[in-house]
Amino acid sequence: MCALVNGGKENSIIGKTDKEIQKNKELGQLYYEDDLKIIETGKGSDYISEFPFETGSLYYEIRKNPVFHQDKIIGIIGIVTDVTKQIRLEKELEELSFTDKLTGLYNRNYMEVRSKNYVRKDDFPTSLIMIDCNYLKEVNDHLGHEYGDLLLQRIANSIQETISKESIAIRVGGDEFLILCPHHDHQQAEKLIEQLQESFHSKTDNILKLDAAFGYYTAMDDTLPFKEAFYIADKNMYAHKKIIHQQRNHK
Repeated sequence: MCALVNGGKENSIIGKTDKEIQKNKELGQLYYEDDLKIIETGKGSDYISEFPFETGSLYYEIRKNPVFHQDKIIGIIGIVTDVTKQIRLEKELEELSFTDKLTGLYNRNYMEVRSKNYVRKDDFPTSLIMIDCNYLKEVNDHLGHEYGDLLLQRIANSIQETISKESIAIRVGGDEFLILCPHHDHQQAEKLIEQLQESFHSKTDNILKLDAAFGYYTAMDDTLPFKEAFYIADKNMYAHKKIIHQQRNHK
């Protein structure tokens, strides 16, 4: 632990404050302020601290309590426990619970959590783009679900390759996808849809045709909750899907 804190030996930290021994001065200040609070209130603290390294972060649970003598606080005793394995496992499980196994995109579980705070004030305008993959049923019926899965994977890959780094792609379920696009107004949302259509077309081959219906809603502020914004984007997507079906039937 001493090596983590300041790269020194055990006796190098005796009699020194966290501000003096911590290589990370910001962490040292936080720990020092926590010690002052314990001395002031007489109440202990319990928290997990992260130590970032190039090979990955290490996590330690730090428990500190005041030491009393004749009703006076004369010091602080602390216990440090390595909880790296536990935290890493929790993060892996959380990532798995939020990831769609087939496409690698976020899943509906993530959407439910994100919906509580789907857009921040500095992200406006934000567009929600709904995508419904066409021909999935036909592919499943005529070529089998293996090819249907491949179609969804190609759609997902095209989405990931086309959207910006700050945008988030989610497989809502079945053949439906949602993209949350911060800093995208109406024109930028429509431009992104055009780019997605071009990407789908470029990845179409003699076996699988990548095609989809699109709908979007652009939030200029936070007056409309996620559920209603999602409903509008979804409704617009189904309107586009209806037009596509009419065109196909006409042909």
